[in-house]
Order: sequence, then C-alpha cells, then structure tokens
Amino acid sequence: MTQTTSAAQAVKTALTKLEKQAALNLATELNEPAALEIAERLDAATGSEAGLLHGVPLIVKANIAVAGMRHDGACPALSASIAKKNAAIVQRLCEAGAIPVAMANMHELAFGTTSANAHFGSVGNPHDPSRMTGGSSGGTAAAIGAGIFDIGLGTDTGGSGRIPAAFCGCAGLRPTTGRYPGEGILKLTDTLDTISIMGSDMEHLAKLDAAIMSEAPVEAHDAAQIRLLVVGDPFWLGINEEMGKLGRRALDKLAAAGVALIERNAPELETLTAAAGFPIALFETERNWQLLASVLAGLSLAEFADRIASPDVRGLYQQMARGEMPGEDAYRAAMDHHRPELQKALAGLFSETGADAIVFPTLARSAPPIDETEMIDIDGQSLPLFPTMTRRELTASIAALPALTLPAGLCGDGLPFGLELVGPSGSDRRLLAIGRAIEAKLS
Repeated sequence: MTQTTSAAQAVKTALTKLEKQAALNLATELNEPAALEIAERLDAATGSEAGLLHGVPLIVKANIAVAGMRHDGACPALSASIAKKNAAIVQRLCEAGAIPVAMANMHELAFGTTSANAHFGSVGNPHDPSRMTGGSSGGTAAAIGAGIFDIGLGTDTGGSGRIPAAFCGCAGLRPTTGRYPGEGILKLTDTLDTISIMGSDMEHLAKLDAAIMSEAPVEAHDAAQIRLLVVGDPFWLGINEEMGKLGRRALDKLAAAGVALIERNAPELETLTAAAGFPIALFETERNWQLLASVLAGLSLAEFADRIASPDVRGLYQQMARGEMPGEDAYRAAMDHHRPELQKALAGLFSETGADAIVFPTLARSAPPIDETEMIDIDGQSLPLFPTMTRRELTASIAALPALTLPAGLCGDGLPFGLELVGPSGSDRRLLAIGRAIEAKLS
C-alpha cells in the first residue's frame, strides 16, 4: 500500500471524490482542515519515519471517536458530543501514517442492517444507488466500494461490518473479539461488539490489520494446504438459489486449485445462535445506553429515545426505556449456557475436521432495493429482513470468532457476491492469509 502521490494530494482527491458522490450519503462530517494539516506534516517527514499506512486516507464510522469530530453514531440526539481524543484504534492507525478524512454515515446508533438513516439519508450502494449497502457500517463499505478510500473502519455486532462489505464489494474482517482495542467506541453490547476493518481488496485489508497490530502483513497461504469446512445446515440454508450456485461455483474453483473441502451438517449451531443472540444484544444494549444517554446527552433513556431520528431505532429504544427487553433470566441463560455451548460445538467441529475455516456465502441475496427495509425477497418468499440477513452472521459474533468476507464475483444483476470464512479463535492472521490465497484463485 504505497502512496504514489503526496499525502496532501491523496486527502484532496478523497475529498473531491466524496463531493462528487454526495448523492450516496457516504459521510456525516468531513475532517478536512485537520486531515490536510496531518498530510502536510507527513509529506515533510523523512522516509525513515514513514509508517505502514503513510499518507493513506482513512474513513471512520461515526460511532468511533476521531478527535475534534462529532462522536454521535449518526444520531442527532448526540450532535453536541465532540470527541476529545481519538479512539485507541484510530490512534494506532494515525501512528502508522493513516489520515482520518471523514466520518462515515451508518445505521443510526449501529442498530440495524440497512444504513437507512432518517437524519443523514440512506447510504446508497456505489454499484447501483437504487440498492442498499447493508449496515450498520454502510458508509464505510460504500465509500470503499466507490473507490474513494482503500481502507476504513466500521463496527460489527451481528454482521454490521461483514454484510455491507459484501454488498459493496469490499473485503472485511470481524476479528477475534478482543483482538483490537475497544476504547472510544459507542458500543451496543460488550459481548458482541468489535471494531471491523474493511479494505478495497485483501492486500489492503491485511496491511490495515498489520498496522493495528504492529506486525508484518501476511502473505497468501499455499492453497494446497487449506482445508475449508462446508456446513450445509445451517450456513447454506436461508439463502436464495443464486447465492447457493455462486457459492458452489466458487468452491469448485477452489477445489481445482487444491483446496480441501469437508462437508458437514451442524443444525445445533443455528439453534444455539438463536437462543443466545437477541437476549445478549438487547439486554446489553439497554444496560449500556441507560448509562450513555445520561453521560453523553444528559438525558434519561426515554428522553434520549424520543430524539432518535430513524423510526426503527427510535421504536427499539423506546421499548428499552419501557423495560420491554429480555430480562436477566434470559440473558443469564444466553451467557451461561447457550453461548458456551455454541463455542464448544464450533471448537469441536474445527478439532474433528482439522479445518482452517468454515466457508459460506456472506449474503442471503444480492443487495435489495434501498427502500425495502422491512422485508426481503428470497426466491419469491417475503421474509423479515433483519433476522434473514443476520441469522448466519450472528454465530461468529456470539462465539467471539474471527470472520472474513471477501469479494468472490458478481451476481446476475451485476452486484457483488461475497464469500465468508469463519475461523477458530485467534486465527485472524491465518484467516487473512487464506483470504489472500482464495482471492487470487477466484479472481
């Protein structure tokens, strides 16, 4: 990831492209003066001082703190919340030479999968602005998919990074929970939330991870040494026919390149995911935002909820304020039983098969129309959009496992198709190396 132009010119180019693509509603705020000042300082530095991301423009999701910028989660109720310092992960990237240029639009407060934001506008898909980006990290993914940035930061609770990355044709990583620092993020939950990273391709994604971790970027793994686990039930169910065919076509190419494929079914994974997911997400979100509403806005949760712009998110927070979320008993059952059992089942699959990763299509279908935010069409069947898009993504989130999505071709409508890999805990670098190998074989 070598800058062929000056850092200042790279920042100016990104800002110009953002202006030209304003109709996509990619950003909530620009960091222009500070970004240009940082760029000029980097241009004046000697070569020996250059970091891995020297002079590379960065887009940051609006729920991640960038000093001097609104830290609002794209929510008008937090418009007066200004970050006093960078989030820990932003600081690491700045030290590696990256330049935060813009705050990315997102699904308000990160609770949603469409990036339909009633205050800042719905984020449009750069491949077809009439289609959605997915969410909640839609602005980051769309800005990369539009060719404005090569790297960006999002967050992932139950697919909030991977879904938009796949819809917009980016590579995206949800790391093993705890791999990246979490300070300076407006979190929904402590158990499920993590920073997610996105890149225009696997090389950029690997360098972004390396910069965060102060390591050398991984190279592509030997395809003949890769073992992938195809868990038909549940990960290849609940998707449309085209996703299944494109996924199988990709697997055929990988097998021809020497990748070993192991077939299994593990329906208990979906049962455990469903039992744990929403009790954890809803209970912890209510607990966290009872506090954050007071600390950040000086409001009760009920008062804060009424000031949320997007109807779906406002309704959810109003339910929280009325105490209508899952209670302590359901939460404890999820944390003490269902989640450990899910982690045990996944560890058993990896141990039994010797697989490096589980592989499946990231998406249930190609990007839906931007205004169809409640229901989703799967081969003529109308299903609730949120659970349909997140049901397979939540498994890695609950189990705290690393999950990678990478571009793997195009759908019949010309929109991106993504392939997802879920690896064992702590296998992030190996997963990135496998992703680099798979990208090369599928390109």
